[in-house]
Amino acid sequence: MMPGEIVQKDFVESMFYQDLDVSQELYDYVTSYEMDKIDHVETSFNRKEMDLRLAEMTMECVEGFFIEIGKRINKTSLQLLKIWVQRYGQYSHHAIHVHAADAHNYSFVFYVDCTEKSAGTMFYSVGYPYVDHTNYKVLPQKGRCVVFPGAMPHEALPNQDNKRVIVSGNIVYFDKEALVANPNLNLGIQGTN
Repeated sequence: MMPGEIVQKDFVESMFYQDLDVSQELYDYVTSYEMDKIDHVETSFNRKEMDLRLAEMTMECVEGFFIEIGKRINKTSLQLLKIWVQRYGQYSHHAIHVHAADAHNYSFVFYVDCTEKSAGTMFYSVGYPYVDHTNYKVLPQKGRCVVFPGAMPHEALPNQDNKRVIVSGNIVYFDKEALVANPNLNLGIQGTN
């Protein structure tokens, strides 16, 4: 019997970032946003209803970038699932966490306000801390938007100023054609059937 050929399958998770413009309207809205203090950060994460004004203003700034990522990962559509604001005071941080484990879910961090002393965001291999093959630190810059798989562990490092304000959220990428062909496909999207 002849041995078969060696088959290689690479497991790679990609993150993306681009520097964009922050509209003055979005900046004014989020820098005066009412939030709850939870642990080391002020956040609007626990709000039950999506802030549609926040969503609309944010998407005006980032939608082209999100669409380009969809093309790169061969998806034709996306939907915003959740959006919130977080503000970090001096020495504030956000411990390592993930947003979603589903393969279709991605998350984003959009730096709306920051300085060179603002905390960076550290990203780790999916599977961290059990798998620690790589990590990557994204430095904050006003207008920088980072998109990454929702299952990718990440953290906001200790902040060194009082200026770090981000809009963060979860999106799902999908193929409209696949959804039409299989209406029971569960992507975590409400109201698509």
